[in-house]
Amino acid sequence: MCQQPRPRDTRDWGARAMISEKEIVIRLTFAFVLGGVIGLERERIYMKALKYSAGFRTHVLVCIGATVCMLISEQMYFLYHGDAGRIAAQVVSGIGFLGAGAILREGSVVRGLTTAASLWVVACLGLAVGGGFYLMAATGTFLVLFALIILGTVEDLIRGGSHDNVIVVEVDSDSEDIDKISPTLEESGVQVKRINLSKMEDRCKVEVTIKTPYRIDLITVLKKLADLPGVHRIDQKTDDQPPLR
Repeated sequence: MCQQPRPRDTRDWGARAMISEKEIVIRLTFAFVLGGVIGLERERIYMKALKYSAGFRTHVLVCIGATVCMLISEQMYFLYHGDAGRIAAQVVSGIGFLGAGAILREGSVVRGLTTAASLWVVACLGLAVGGGFYLMAATGTFLVLFALIILGTVEDLIRGGSHDNVIVVEVDSDSEDIDKISPTLEESGVQVKRINLSKMEDRCKVEVTIKTPYRIDLITVLKKLADLPGVHRIDQKTDDQPPLR
């Protein structure tokens, strides 16, 4: 004899159907704070490198957007008996497309992996806030910041802190920019170890051996050199590969 399916208990739905406006404001504000804290850390990294990528605003928007999706999912479940996890699941998978935009490939070097991962984590934290799991979201944010700040320093210590590079700069022989090469490198946080100067026809070939900390983007440093008026060409030679970021 077939048993009839048990009816869904709806006694508590009336009380839980609508999240109060005050609670919605609290959750969205909390999402703004958590996403902003992680975004500021990423913004600090890209400000040092003079780059524009997923920073403060992007992380805030992702976290708030994920929170809104989770709030909608809860309301849909309590009002229309829909699947509460459907919209949230799309956030987790869909954020990968945004993270892909933060990943850059420069030759054999891949950059932006950490930022792409932070975007995905921020979306998950936003879902936690939208579900009302404040302690989970706050603890997750603390651990994310610990990984980004503290573990980044540990990685530099494990790798030895820096790597050696040799760059070759072709500059006009009568240009005053020859004397600006070393100061420009040192102002960027790069240590100049050795400089060799050779004369060409109407140009000078300057070969500079430098020690570059892993936290400094060498591409950005080379762009500063390229901005000098008398510089015509810059080549990079290195024996070791910079780390994946």
